[in-house]
Amino acid sequence: MATSAPAQTVVGAATGTHVRPVMLLTLNTPLDPAAVSFAIETALETGAELLVCDAVPLAVGQPTSSAVRTFGDREALDGCTSAAAEARARGARVSEMLFHHPRPLTAAARVCSEHGVGLLVFGADRRRLGRWRFRMAVRRLRRDVTCLVWLNE
Repeated sequence: MATSAPAQTVVGAATGTHVRPVMLLTLNTPLDPAAVSFAIETALETGAELLVCDAVPLAVGQPTSSAVRTFGDREALDGCTSAAAEARARGARVSEMLFHHPRPLTAAARVCSEHGVGLLVFGADRRRLGRWRFRMAVRRLRRDVTCLVWLNE
């Protein structure tokens, strides 16, 4: 009587899974240092691309706001640039995005969806953003995005 060997399974075999990007987001305010560290470390540990995003709100109802688009707050732009430079220096793949929209959180949710973001690190400095705006932003992000959301609370 012939017996066959039991099927062998390989534990921990590479399956070629796709690693989803990590997004570091601010709303035209400087980045929180703890959020920057967490986003960079996560991107490095997982081998994911890091998207450093600054969502600049456009004022609705002002005719000049649609014609003149600025880079937003200088301190916020410098913070995003330095976070991206630090991540690149440590070996991460980085993309920087600056987008203008009357509803910046809606635009951020759309960017998350289009890029298949796996983790959104909300890195806006809560003191500069203000308690009410920070809470409102957190509620909207948790409601609108389909990925994990990290907050420095």
